[in-house]
Amino acid sequence: MKAGRVTNLRRCTYVVLDEADRMFDMGFEPQVNRIIDNIRPDRQTVMFSATFPRQMEALARKILTKPIEIQVGGRSVVCKDVEQHVVVLEEEQKFFKLLELLGQYQEQGGVIVFVDKQENADDLMKDLMKHAYPCMSLHGGIDQYDRGSIIQDFKNGDVRLLVATSIAARGLDVKHLMLVVNYDCPNHYEDYVHRCGRTGRAGNKGTAFTFITPEQVRYAGDIIKALETAESSVPENLQKWWDEYKKQAEVDGIKIKSSSGFHGKGFKFDESEAMLSSERKKLQKAALGLVDSDEEDPNEDIEQQIEDMFASKKRVTDVSKSSLAQPIMGNLMAGSAVGKMGANNQLKLEMAKRLAAKINFSKNLGQEAQDITQQATKAIFGDGSSAAPQVASKTIAEQMAEKINAKLGYTPVIEEDKDQEQDTFKRYEEELEINDFPQTARWKVTSREALAQICEYSEAGITVRGTYFPPGKAPKEEEERKLYLAIEATSEMAVQKAKKEVTRLIKEELIRLQNSYQPINRARYKVV
Repeated sequence: MKAGRVTNLRRCTYVVLDEADRMFDMGFEPQVNRIIDNIRPDRQTVMFSATFPRQMEALARKILTKPIEIQVGGRSVVCKDVEQHVVVLEEEQKFFKLLELLGQYQEQGGVIVFVDKQENADDLMKDLMKHAYPCMSLHGGIDQYDRGSIIQDFKNGDVRLLVATSIAARGLDVKHLMLVVNYDCPNHYEDYVHRCGRTGRAGNKGTAFTFITPEQVRYAGDIIKALETAESSVPENLQKWWDEYKKQAEVDGIKIKSSSGFHGKGFKFDESEAMLSSERKKLQKAALGLVDSDEEDPNEDIEQQIEDMFASKKRVTDVSKSSLAQPIMGNLMAGSAVGKMGANNQLKLEMAKRLAAKINFSKNLGQEAQDITQQATKAIFGDGSSAAPQVASKTIAEQMAEKINAKLGYTPVIEEDKDQEQDTFKRYEEELEINDFPQTARWKVTSREALAQICEYSEAGITVRGTYFPPGKAPKEEEERKLYLAIEATSEMAVQKAKKEVTRLIKEELIRLQNSYQPINRARYKVV
């Protein structure tokens, strides 16, 4: 509605959806929902339909609030006022049977003859006019103005015979309509119900004839279902044909499913559809000369392809803070040119704490902190005097503790140096090979801006290493490795976050390249 510039539906209080199941089935759900969303919430919504399959009903109930369902007669059932007949015959006998029925019912009221195609409607109209039956044809190939005038003439009784496709199976209400002939058998149950529902309306009686040929036996199941549901008799030859068809299908291993026109015509998102789409893309690329039609395998997942091309190598090593600080700080500066990183600040803070503790320790203990060996050395080489070395208070305490332990027979457990334990922790490394990706993907993932964003997001260091090698060429023993990204961090989670970001950037670039058309410069001459 273009934000109210065309029309405003806020004042609408009553919404009517006629043939609601078909509106949702034919793919108009987004449009219907947009219109409903623009109408005030306290509206009253009414839906009408002779058939409402469960799938469409669940879809339609989304726009309703605590609806009340009023059901007249059976659910998707032909009205009992319609007398149903099924005629089993050959294709060449159908026209003569139609002439026989017209001779019986033409004088009683209007007649509609349903066919399956527009061409068949025009051809049948010409044949009937040759046999002195004035009629009109109605199908989707006729202009809207002409369709409206044809329907009006048929309702007024100016034209008593109408040849139409299933476009006239819904929404057509003619009082004097006495006969419906399914010249071509309907291909699903709901279409049969709506065709027969054109007659026998508002308490009037009507008759419906359906022609079925041996080639159309696959539709017999829906016809039998409609007859049984309406409590009408099923012809013996029709039941016999259907039983034989089911037995043959079981022998051939074919599963019989009742056809229905209410499953939507959109994307199914299954393997067959994906394969068909990929084959179509291959043919288009081959026709344009972009790539060979068998070059790629689109069935593989693009993320799995990226993971396979990475050929990642992981390592976990135990290092000290002093040795860990330099590589990570160097990687961060080389990969992203960012000096203020979370890990860098943490390392500086730890170094400052250690330095402060050392200064505090030397101030508090002073000369007493020196052990006996240091004092003796200073006495000998310092001023040459042989003064007895001072014994530190810590040493005296240790000697007294040893004497007490010897009396008690206690052997103390030697504790490891806690400072050494705290100064050592794990470094996680992973290498991702990017040499074989397209050039634009390599450029995007190795740019300074991209590396800076990844490092800031994941708190990991990334370095670009190795040398690019063209496809089909491998590095020699003395040469560098193929181009790769080296990721280093103090936690495995940071490495995984950085890897996911690299994968995302490469995937976006590959999808962009796949959907973009880049024509090849086909010059007439080339310089050799």
